[in-house]
Amino acid sequence: MKLRIRPDDLKTGPYHELIQNLTQQWIRTGLPSQGLTETDYRLTIRTLLLTTQDADRTSAIVQAVLAQAAALQKTSVWVDQELKFEGMIEGVDRADFLLLDLQQADKLDDTMLDSYNERINRFSSK
Repeated sequence: MKLRIRPDDLKTGPYHELIQNLTQQWIRTGLPSQGLTETDYRLTIRTLLLTTQDADRTSAIVQAVLAQAAALQKTSVWVDQELKFEGMIEGVDRADFLLLDLQQADKLDDTMLDSYNERINRFSSK
């Protein structure tokens, strides 16, 4: 039986190091911070790790979102939002959730479709 990662587990050891490394990767991307701080980055990554309960999955998500943010010239606010989104849909079918999101919209616009495409393609190999 796999033990659950708890908030206290994030204060020391390998989880603490992972959070620090991912935070530094985020900072090194040089994305406009738009008021977010290193503490904000760390909190978002900690929350994602507690949600996924998997260090490797958390690392893959953060790296994919950061790579996409750099390629699409996004901001750290966008990264923060997308990491929270990824945590929210962890454990549900990605394509079904994204399609449901589009279906529930009152009116589709380019921004919503762009967001759908960014999210659906985030983990696809190029």
